[in-house]
Amino acid sequence: MNYQAVRAVFEAPLLSAYNNLTPAVPVYFDNVMNDDADSAEEFVQVNVRFGLTTELTLASNPDRIRGVIIVSAYTPKDKGPSRNQTLINVATEVIQTINATPKPPSGVYARTGSIDGPAFSPSFGGTTPDQQSRRAFTPFFISRIEAGFQAQIIS
Repeated sequence: MNYQAVRAVFEAPLLSAYNNLTPAVPVYFDNVMNDDADSAEEFVQVNVRFGLTTELTLASNPDRIRGVIIVSAYTPKDKGPSRNQTLINVATEVIQTINATPKPPSGVYARTGSIDGPAFSPSFGGTTPDQQSRRAFTPFFISRIEAGFQAQIIS
């Protein structure tokens, strides 16, 4: 299994897309500390979670990986949703582009399922009222999208 290669399929184009915005938007990935969260006005958090990783296929190639990609955009609270919607739309477009990329002869071939969201804070649903949620006290307006994915390692 090559988890880093699968991560790169999602993380590299997302990082590039957010770096190409004016101004560039900081992007944080799994296991990367966001020490600047208190000082950053806006940023994006990308999480890649792996699920089933040993699916046997008819070709006896177990290098098929399932998981979910989650992208959250953080913008200043009480300034309207426009900038946040712009940022989360960038992630949606990147994921759709990845999904439309043809199968390569080697490397990683990834396909996503439906994109769920965006869901906007301070409520992502659930049973906790906003006033009792820690998200109600954060200085950020947060949106989140997620999509399940399947990736195939092609040798």
